[in-house]
Amino acid sequence: MIKPRCIATIRYSKQEIEIHINALKTFLGNEKHRMYFGPYEKLLRDMKAIKEQMLDKESEAVVNRDKEEQIVKGSVCQE
Repeated sequence: MIKPRCIATIRYSKQEIEIHINALKTFLGNEKHRMYFGPYEKLLRDMKAIKEQMLDKESEAVVNRDKEEQIVKGSVCQE
């Protein structure tokens, strides 16, 4: 049976991504939440991947001297 999948588009600034990553690291640093680590570890990996994509796109825009707003569309979905 195929699992239903929902895709949501969420807009983050670079600072919001950093805050989210730091909050996840703080949560995962607390052993009291051990039974919930799985999904949050995956979310942390996904957020780090999005951050890297954003930094790559930002570097590319600087090199190309793009003056227009750049929107990074990160994809961390796996089939």
